[in-house]
Amino acid sequence: MALLHEKNEFLTKLLALQQDGKDAISAPSNWSISPPLLNVETELGKVIERIADRFLAGNNGENHTGYWYFLIGSPGNGKSAAMGKLSKLLLRKGCVVCDENCLNIDELDPLTIPYAIDIYENGKNYVSAKIVQDASVVRNPYSNHVDPAADLISTIKQAWEKGISLIVCTNRGVLEKAYRDNHPNRDLSGLPWFSIIDEVVSSEFTSGELKNTYKFEGKKPVFQELKVGYCYLDNRSLLLGTDLFESLISKAVNEEHWSVCRTCLSSDFCPFWLNRTWLCDEQIKKNFLQLMKRAEVFSGQVIVFREALAIISFILSGCPKDYETMHPCDWVRNKVANQDVFALAFRRIYMNLFASNSPFGLEEDSEIRSQQKASLRTLLDSIDKEKYRKPIEHILTDALPSTEVGVSRLFGKGGVMAVIDPCRDSLPKNFYDKWDTDIDAVAMNSDSLTRLEKECISIWKALEDSLEAITDYSVSRAHWALKRWSSNFLLHMGALLDAQSAFAAELDVFTELLGLFAISTDKRSLEQKTEIYALCKKVEKLLNNISEESNEPTIRLSEAVTLSGNWVSDKLKPKISNSSTSGSNMNLTVDFIENETATFAAPVFIWLTHAAKNLDIRCFPKGMLNGIIDARVRAASKGKYAFENEVKLVISSEKGEAFNLVRLSKEEVILEP
Repeated sequence: MALLHEKNEFLTKLLALQQDGKDAISAPSNWSISPPLLNVETELGKVIERIADRFLAGNNGENHTGYWYFLIGSPGNGKSAAMGKLSKLLLRKGCVVCDENCLNIDELDPLTIPYAIDIYENGKNYVSAKIVQDASVVRNPYSNHVDPAADLISTIKQAWEKGISLIVCTNRGVLEKAYRDNHPNRDLSGLPWFSIIDEVVSSEFTSGELKNTYKFEGKKPVFQELKVGYCYLDNRSLLLGTDLFESLISKAVNEEHWSVCRTCLSSDFCPFWLNRTWLCDEQIKKNFLQLMKRAEVFSGQVIVFREALAIISFILSGCPKDYETMHPCDWVRNKVANQDVFALAFRRIYMNLFASNSPFGLEEDSEIRSQQKASLRTLLDSIDKEKYRKPIEHILTDALPSTEVGVSRLFGKGGVMAVIDPCRDSLPKNFYDKWDTDIDAVAMNSDSLTRLEKECISIWKALEDSLEAITDYSVSRAHWALKRWSSNFLLHMGALLDAQSAFAAELDVFTELLGLFAISTDKRSLEQKTEIYALCKKVEKLLNNISEESNEPTIRLSEAVTLSGNWVSDKLKPKISNSSTSGSNMNLTVDFIENETATFAAPVFIWLTHAAKNLDIRCFPKGMLNGIIDARVRAASKGKYAFENEVKLVISSEKGEAFNLVRLSKEEVILEP
């Protein structure tokens, strides 16, 4: 049996995965050791296994075709971890993996991120492959002319001249700059290796392999020829169409990591154990993942691996800034011993999601929080039960839990979760009845309440009862302070247990649409095609600014010229797709003629849904449509409308006069009165 005060060391390992933790970035120094803490199989991992077999020369140099591979994506989406897996595979094959100074990777400083990694195979004294782990890192950071794009060009040129295999991990910006800066240079732009950059930059935002096979031209190349592959990672969700995020959670809540907690005397009040217990519940886990999907879709940006790991770490091990040198288990036991129950409740999963910027669940704004504390102090002075005084006194101090919890894009002040906080939206009456009307009713009606929540509720109830002892004008303010405080916990707990958020219905529909557009046209059902058609009609109706005078669809080409007529309604109909050229599977693409496109994001869909419910069109924030409107205008300008029949141009003069030019046929144009 485990000791009653034994510590769960898994929590300290989890803390290292937070965005400022030592394991947040997979550094080469740990590539040769054990696998990542939360290791899951991905499609990228399978690609890496195939690469390991392709880009080595072999024992006797029997492989004559080298391999170049470009992994393109923003920070945190698994490129470095993939290179760690590749390194392990190479080590198993007997390769020597070291930096460009021939220092073995397991001898590198843990914080060192070398620009490139060299691969020596089969005891050879020459490099047969090179890995650029992060092309945004430069070889000499102290140079007066630091330019990652220039270093990348130099590395690719060197790999070509030596005839070796190459893997480049980079963000799209570095690759595009390398192409853009050197494309005008005729000495480079005509070279085969530069054409590879051109093709990769011009490729769709998916993955694939270039059709051409390239012949190495250097002296004594390691390989005779070359194939090139690429993979764009920024449009690969861990939530949509995959169970990767769920798999990470399953790894983190596995019994083997938590068995020591079962005998802990503080487990009934430990937020991390309680969060783990909730994530083991299939329905609560499903609700949590649904909220994460909505956050991802609303932001239009995928939650990358680094963010997913940091989120799980925060939920299951808390915030490192609370501990300093203390172990998370000691922090919990200290809070339990001191009856600081609201500090513990503040680290519950629902507060992590929606209220991580509200210390103790109090108001975010420091001035308003001071007023709230003053009112709660009045209640504390009137409370009957002495046992409730200490927990309340803790929240009246200035020793607040940290609100710097990482993943600021999602959990920061004004972050995505704050925007889709259900308290910002109008929620169903039965939701308020269930979670906010009566504290006693909440305690009786929810089977998911833990001992920690029940303790908080009993304290709120005691404060509520003390309101009767206040006879002066401050009673209304005290009631406000208590209600805001308790509601912050209870409504957000209910939001997780009922999968509530702002714009829930619209975001769920938009998520379904993303899935529909991922299905090829010939495999869509009639119902699915009808749904897509209806969406296109909604966008068309919104774009077509109906002129009161002509009652025709119009489009403004400039401040002085407006185009209308049958050609506008027939040729400028928007078509919506999930084109891979959009660069993100979080957005849809609006297509017009002449290959003009624009991005269609979730916030636009939310407004569009409300516009379809008889919203006055003047209320629609037209700035959200600027990209689509501009694409439509470009399509009109390139569409040769001047040669089409039944097209009308309305031209306004400086004097306010309007001239209507109408083309009746190919040869006939009239000036309409």
